[in-house]
Amino acid sequence: MYDVLVVGAGIIGCSTAYHIKREDPSLKVLLVDKYGAAGQGNTARSAACFRNFFYSETNFLLADSSVSFYMDLQSKGVDLKLKAISYLFLLSGRQYERLKPVIEEMGRRGLEYKVYDAGELEEKIGLKANVTVDEEARELGLEDIEVGVQCIKAGELDPELLVKYYEKEYRDLGGEVMYNTEVKRLLFEPEEKLGMPGEPYPWQRAKVAGADTTKGEIRADMTIVAAGAWSYQLLDPLGVDCLTKPKKRQVFVISAKSGKLADLLRVKGFNEEGCLPMTILPNGIYVRPNLEEISFWVGLGDELGRAFKLEEDPQPEEDFYSYGIYPVLSKYMPHFGGARPASAFAGLYAVNSLDAQPVVLKEPGLIVATGLSGSGIMKADAVGRIAAALYFGREEAELYGGGRFKVGDLSLSTRRVQRELFVI
Repeated sequence: MYDVLVVGAGIIGCSTAYHIKREDPSLKVLLVDKYGAAGQGNTARSAACFRNFFYSETNFLLADSSVSFYMDLQSKGVDLKLKAISYLFLLSGRQYERLKPVIEEMGRRGLEYKVYDAGELEEKIGLKANVTVDEEARELGLEDIEVGVQCIKAGELDPELLVKYYEKEYRDLGGEVMYNTEVKRLLFEPEEKLGMPGEPYPWQRAKVAGADTTKGEIRADMTIVAAGAWSYQLLDPLGVDCLTKPKKRQVFVISAKSGKLADLLRVKGFNEEGCLPMTILPNGIYVRPNLEEISFWVGLGDELGRAFKLEEDPQPEEDFYSYGIYPVLSKYMPHFGGARPASAFAGLYAVNSLDAQPVVLKEPGLIVATGLSGSGIMKADAVGRIAAALYFGREEAELYGGGRFKVGDLSLSTRRVQRELFVI
């Protein structure tokens, strides 16, 4: 019997378990996962980038506090391989006209950024901004790049190191773990058993009482489902809708050990690391430098046409790079001409289909923390603190740095999230 059972040892589950145990070390807490170690599911398959550059107050509070926490950990000697390389958004004239007032408002709020014109970008990066002179580029529907917007408080880290930090701190506080343990279903029982077959009935007060696993039943006063893309499998049978569905995302690794790609990797003048920022093209293709591997990670979040589908072992699709990414990437960045992936991997986003914001809700004996929609690393610390505050019955969570967040704003019954306007 446990006080708290946390299902899912990815970044959200580990953050939540740690923050609950940090607040009350006397609690008996168990963290379970079907994999053999923490963070081996979709957390390990993340591109693991972060930024605080958001218009939505919801996004900003969740991301900025989490990013500040990670940066402070790195500065205090906790090696997360965190590099503040910044983000660089490349915008067409049409996009910039739409987003300029949004960006300026973000600047007035104190978010640091720089703007580059097309000529500066061509000189610094070797970017091909004027692509519409190319007939094939016009057939692809590409637009010329007019400006680049660099947001400063942004970068990359190693997700496995971050998960290991939370897990170690949790264990040091006496938290228990049980790996290679798959949860088959949640236990749903009447609060007062009458011994009748088929309990609980609609007229009985009932609650989640733990989980049935491949290693037997685990009972708990509170069960926290933080299973990401798998959450709905446990919640749907109970009639608990978390509005979260799985969708595949792919990352292709391009070696940058020689030639023009090596020069692009080590572009100067953007950050202290002396490298290209995390760069986003006008149609959403991203180019993430990986200085440890001497490579680029390239990806694109395709929406329409990409099924919501749970895959236990999602695999990258070679044609997605060859026909979906490469034709566009090589037009804007000729450095990638002829480049083929040295390797690739794929994972699942837990997409909140309502507004792409996290879902943190409570039912009798149950807390749900999911729906990060691809921003799990970016918001994990804040979401862990919010889920912990919900467990302890507080209306507000104190985020890292002292900011406060109303716990009910991420529920479904009293949901209040601000729409994000900085969308490419």
